[in-house]
Amino acid sequence: MITVKNLSFSYKEPVLNDLNFEAKEGEVIFILGPNGSGKTTLLRCIAGILKPKGAVLIENMSLNDFSRKELAKRIAYVPQRGDTGFLTVFDVILLGRKPYMGFGPSYEDYRIVKEVISLLNLERLAFRRINELSGGELQKVMIARALAQKPRILLLDEPTNNLDVKNQIEILRLIRKIARESNISVISTMHDLNLASLYADRILMIKNGKIFASGGIEILNRENIKAVYGIDVEVIRMNGKVVILPGD
Repeated sequence: MITVKNLSFSYKEPVLNDLNFEAKEGEVIFILGPNGSGKTTLLRCIAGILKPKGAVLIENMSLNDFSRKELAKRIAYVPQRGDTGFLTVFDVILLGRKPYMGFGPSYEDYRIVKEVISLLNLERLAFRRINELSGGELQKVMIARALAQKPRILLLDEPTNNLDVKNQIEILRLIRKIARESNISVISTMHDLNLASLYADRILMIKNGKIFASGGIEILNRENIKAVYGIDVEVIRMNGKVVILPGD
């Protein structure tokens, strides 16, 4: 579905250096790494917000070959901080249909918004103001707006940031369900290694702008975590799952 080839990016200094990976349909990939390792920059490059060296291909077509409108029909990006303001939840989600609109919303646009609201169980919030929502509710709305775009690729920057445990798990279960049922490629940054180990199909560990390790939860071992994060941990493996605890 999406291929990243020899991707590099610099501000004044290099941030990303020669990254290569693919994301398949229905796959959830979590990008792990310390602050400043280039995780958010990578998402912004894939989304077409930043212009890297190398290539990002969608179904073997370069990102640069799509108009902004056509790209928005294929890639949806949810940044760390959601929008604030006085719009209703319904109207915020309707903004996700902008790439498909002519002079105004169509019947199909409204139908899809209602469909997404139902999928994320947001009916009771539909006509609440966005500035009245909790952090978990707002995150769901931002994901709903992205899904209203009907993308093939969903990019999420720290989707569980500042959420309590209940909402973290609810959001991650929802993301995995959406990937499976809608056959969407999901690429998300993440800080929590334990949550990543539970919900990722594949993990990319980034260090100093390079992919240090790539694979399943087997790459979350003591040696890799120490090399990437500079900390000692204890890794417990049980029933095909991983629990990562602080070291002594």
